[in-house]
Amino acid sequence: MSDERLFSAIAARPQIARTLAAHIRALSDDGTVPARTKELIALMVGWLNACDYCTCVHEEIALKLGIETETLAELGDFARSKRFSGAERAALTATVSLTREPRALPPTVLAQLREYYDEGEVIEILAAIGVNNYVSRMSNALSLEPTPAR
Repeated sequence: MSDERLFSAIAARPQIARTLAAHIRALSDDGTVPARTKELIALMVGWLNACDYCTCVHEEIALKLGIETETLAELGDFARSKRFSGAERAALTATVSLTREPRALPPTVLAQLREYYDEGEVIEILAAIGVNNYVSRMSNALSLEPTPAR
């Protein structure tokens, strides 16, 4: 979910770096939400938080996962694009909602998530949104420089 520059930047507090890495690993390795969905969430959070570093990291990961550049280009219009499934739209709607207004997820957005995902998957999606917000905001605060996707 992130690359080595972030971990180098936070190495002054090894326990924080280790626990963040463990959280990221758990989201990447465990669960049943598709990797594509979690990567789209990460990219959307990076865009919403104007984190160029995160956007570059996650564009590269998305491309490695086989997500087409045309799909990435339509991410900003996911609600109308035919390149996204209903489940992906629900996850991205939650991403936009919770990133812009972190105090609550509107009941209609939560209901939409539950239409496509079981309770464990809802938690997985919310955790992915949360950790990506954490990483993007820390990356912005540390002024990490982006590296364009290859």
